[in-house]
Amino acid sequence: MFGAHPPLFHDAQTVRRWTIGLIGIGLASALVLEHLWPEGQLVLAVALIAAVGLQHGALDHILHAHMHGDPEGPLRQSFALPYIAAIGLCWVAFEWAPPVMLGVFLLASAYHFGMSHLRVDAMAGRSPATRIGGLVMGLAILAPLITRPDALTVLRDFGWDLDAGFGGRNLPLQLTSASALILAATLHSTWRNGLLALCGVVLAWCVDDLLLAFALYFAIAHSREAFFEEFQERQSTSTSFGALYLRSIPLTVAFAIMAAAVMWSAQQAIISERTALGFLLAGTLPHIAVLEGWVTARLR
Repeated sequence: MFGAHPPLFHDAQTVRRWTIGLIGIGLASALVLEHLWPEGQLVLAVALIAAVGLQHGALDHILHAHMHGDPEGPLRQSFALPYIAAIGLCWVAFEWAPPVMLGVFLLASAYHFGMSHLRVDAMAGRSPATRIGGLVMGLAILAPLITRPDALTVLRDFGWDLDAGFGGRNLPLQLTSASALILAATLHSTWRNGLLALCGVVLAWCVDDLLLAFALYFAIAHSREAFFEEFQERQSTSTSFGALYLRSIPLTVAFAIMAAAVMWSAQQAIISERTALGFLLAGTLPHIAVLEGWVTARLR
C-alpha cells in the first residue's frame, strides 16, 4: 500500500475495483463479527476511522498549500488558526440551530463524497466531474445510511423527525433505497459506476452496527479514493504515497486527542451526546470547504 506505485494506487480503474472488493471484504467481516463478537464491530469501525479516515482530513494543510502554490505545505498559523476557529464556529452553530446545520452538513457531505468518486472516474477517462453528478452520487450513497432506524434516532436528536407515522420503522430506508437504485441506474448509464452508488444501500441493510456501516464506506471508499486523487494530483509534494500518508500523522494525533476529550466529556455527562456528535460533524465542514475550494487562507 505504501510503495511509490502500490497496486491499490496504480490507476483509477484499479482503485475502483479495489474499492468494491474491499467493501465486500468489510461486509463479510461485519457479518462474521455480528455473530461471533458483536463488540468487535465497534473495534473495527474505530480502527478504520483511525487508520484511514482521520488521515484523509489531516492532510488538509498540505493539500491546501500545494493547491495554492506552496509545494512544501508546512503547517502555518495563517491556515491553522482560521481552520480551528471555523470548527469552533460550526460547533456553536450546531448548538444554536441543530436542524439547519444538520441539513448543511448532509448536503455538503453528499456533494463532497460524490465529487471525490467522480473525480477518480474522470481520471479513468470518463466524462469530467459535474457538480450535479457529484451531488446525485453522494445522495445515492448517503441517504440509505442516514435513514436506517438507528440513524433516525440520531437525526431526531438534531430536530429531524422522518417518521411518517405509517408503513413501519423501515419505510424511510425502503424509500431512500428505492431512490438510490434509480439514481444508481442513471449514474451507471453515464459513469459506469452503479455498483459504487449502491454500496450505501448494501451497507445500510446488511451491517448491524451503524458506526461500522458508515466507517466501511467512509474509510474504504471515500477516504481511500480521495487519497488516490490527492496523491496523483500532488506528486510534487511526495514522490511516494507512504511519505504523503506519514505527513498526516501529527495532525491525526491532534484530532484524535480532541475527539477523545469530547467523547470523554460526553461519557462523564459534562456535555450531551448530541453536543459531542455536533463537534465531530462540525470538524468535517472546514475540511470539505478547503478540499472543494470553497475557502482559502493566506499562506504566509
